[in-house]
Amino acid sequence: MRRLVAVLLVCALGGCAAPDGAGAPDGMVGGPAPLRGFGVEVDEAVAPRVPLVHVRVCGGWGCHDQDVPLHISGPVSAMPCPSGTADPDMACGVAHLPGPGPGYGYAPVPQLTMDPVTVTVTTPAGAPLAITAELRVHPSIVCPGGAATAGATTSACAGGAPQAGLRISADGTVSQSR
Repeated sequence: MRRLVAVLLVCALGGCAAPDGAGAPDGMVGGPAPLRGFGVEVDEAVAPRVPLVHVRVCGGWGCHDQDVPLHISGPVSAMPCPSGTADPDMACGVAHLPGPGPGYGYAPVPQLTMDPVTVTVTTPAGAPLAITAELRVHPSIVCPGGAATAGATTSACAGGAPQAGLRISADGTVSQSR
């Protein structure tokens, strides 16, 4: 079930939409364009100790700073469908249950291009887990519908946008996850 939450989160942040452009403006195939920026994942072991990170992204276009609140996904459970509407083994929704889980957040960076950038991730003074990391990140194009195309240009898919993923491990190290 945690994978289901991760898939739903990736779809929401990556621009997943109905197949074949259903509901997309102007008949655009694959749905709305994904956001430019960084998904941030935090290992379940330290997620409660990392409620917020500061992300600084610097590229040829300048620098972009922002605080990124991180949320804990917690475990999930399938919600049954109303009686008589579907197969009894079919789920009609997802319920978020209280409890530990991995953390996640999103840092939109409108200026982000496919060029490599330097990303600095820090936690505020007095945070339960001190993180200070700087890394070189190589964004990938994410197409409408959520497919990532490493090394491609925006012409590789209509409406694609540069994105990258950052992962904070249990030991507090930060790496590029996608």
